[in-house]
Amino acid sequence: MNQTYRIFTDGSAIGNPGPGGWGAVVMQGKRRWEMSGAFPWTTISEMELVAAVRALRTLPDRARVDLHSDSEYLIYGMRVFVFHWQRQGWRNRRGSQLQHRELWSELIALNAHLHIRWMWIKGHNGHLEQNRADRLAYQAARTVWVQQKAAA
Repeated sequence: MNQTYRIFTDGSAIGNPGPGGWGAVVMQGKRRWEMSGAFPWTTISEMELVAAVRALRTLPDRARVDLHSDSEYLIYGMRVFVFHWQRQGWRNRRGSQLQHRELWSELIALNAHLHIRWMWIKGHNGHLEQNRADRLAYQAARTVWVQQKAAA
């Protein structure tokens, strides 16, 4: 049976911008895996996008996916705004160059090869997997922050 993958993602940045991390929990049936990573200098917005990209890259072509995130930037960006941004030459409504264009482009490509439902979930609401993705992201960011402090 071709079961739907359920993904929960989150991003974190200490200082925003500052050391950042991303986390994801991926589930399919009884299978479950977690992933995370960090960047030395970034923003929460970038980490939210990276979490989705990294998790989606692990899936086979044409997989069915329910991707859950507490990031309205990510979810509504992929549901609505990305199409406007493309038509406007990757500019936002104020006419400024859109940030993270490479990540948005990769999300569009992944969206074309997977069957993704982009689902917003309220953050910090007691949802087990979303809270776990949040902890993974924060722990990754904190690890980089501690290393930077030790090196200073």
